[in-house]
Amino acid sequence: MKRLDKAAESIARAILHCESMRVISHNDADGITSAALICIALRRAGIPFQATLLNRLDESVLAGLDCPVVFCDMGSGKPEIVSRVKEDCFVLDHHRPVGNMECMHLNPHLFGIDGAFELSAAGTVYSVVRHMGENSDLAGLALVGAMGDRQAMIGANRTILDEAVSSGAVEVRAGLKMAQDGPVEEVFASSIEPLLDYVGDRDAVRRFLQELRVSGHVEGLEKGDLARLCTAITLKLLMQGSFAADSIVGEVIRLRHEVVENSLEMVQLLNACGNRDVPGLGLQICLRDESVLPEARRMAAEYKDHILREIVLLREKSRAMKNIRYLKMENGEAGAIVSGLGIRYLYTDMPLITLNHKDDMVKISARGNKPLISQGLDLSVALRKAAGAVGGAGGGHTIASGASIPPGSEDRFLALLDEMVGEQLHPAEKGAEPSAEGEGGA
Repeated sequence: MKRLDKAAESIARAILHCESMRVISHNDADGITSAALICIALRRAGIPFQATLLNRLDESVLAGLDCPVVFCDMGSGKPEIVSRVKEDCFVLDHHRPVGNMECMHLNPHLFGIDGAFELSAAGTVYSVVRHMGENSDLAGLALVGAMGDRQAMIGANRTILDEAVSSGAVEVRAGLKMAQDGPVEEVFASSIEPLLDYVGDRDAVRRFLQELRVSGHVEGLEKGDLARLCTAITLKLLMQGSFAADSIVGEVIRLRHEVVENSLEMVQLLNACGNRDVPGLGLQICLRDESVLPEARRMAAEYKDHILREIVLLREKSRAMKNIRYLKMENGEAGAIVSGLGIRYLYTDMPLITLNHKDDMVKISARGNKPLISQGLDLSVALRKAAGAVGGAGGGHTIASGASIPPGSEDRFLALLDEMVGEQLHPAEKGAEPSAEGEGGA
């Protein structure tokens, strides 16, 4: 952390010498909070900026770049594109670096910190903006970015959390990590996380809570009620074979300076804005514009409906190969969320892949879990190689990666990916014949 902080301070000084700045960032929760962090710091420093939020970094981004640019939550895997930027360039990312960068490049992997688990892009950006002025009140946004990427509050993230608590940016309490506040029955009937068998069934939720003698508001449950509810949820998850109990019960982070106090609701809102192609609305939320909240919450409710429908599809239509499970979709809305929920709550034994054919492209979302990572799984490497072999591109983190491939190449891609994942998880079997697709489903 000391070496990373020293490099961050150098980048902060260089940015403060720029007369203007173009900010280019990813359009998910981590990318949106990353953009907000640097934009707020630039505004406070009196440096004009223009922000652009994108799904992916490609050649089209280079058009019209006529001022210094900072790439957030992207760039480390695209040195061939970043190297073509003629003006001053900064890359603040946490994805595993590929190749060499000639520009100022800050990435936790370069300092022995795991960017998949211990420091998000928003955390990386925060390490810079805290040297650009008095910006400790922004620490909560860095934590929202980490939660958006399903990171734990360990390592570098824990350092940011401790600083956020000390500065009053957040409050931490023990409880249930729910993305909605309010009456416990209403929250559990509509929540998709935890993904339990009674989600969407209000009568089943009512019976469950009555048996536990639990009532009141989620954010204010008495200790006895909270203990009984946490125990019951943990048991339900274990019966489902889920490893996700620790992501539901534990430290609850409340934001003290943002327009949304519930940090997990903030993540949900930002992801919905990105999914509905209005990430700028999410950026406004991070810039503390309370007027856009009703529209963002409406979109988040619509997005949740899409997720629930695609979870049903996952249960009914997913198929297992030897080393991976996959779901093919047409014009899906929530592939990344569905693969993440699926690997946490439904199918924990092998990596889960969603393939979504939309707009003349097949978008891939792949998710693993910590037990699989400990066995050798690296989805970043596997997706980059498998997608590249069929004319696409991919990459990301060991535990969560994405790719884009041409329509018609799905079966070849899956066969290659299944073989590569098998070599990672079962190296002793390397060289065996590629596995055939299984007939089993959800």
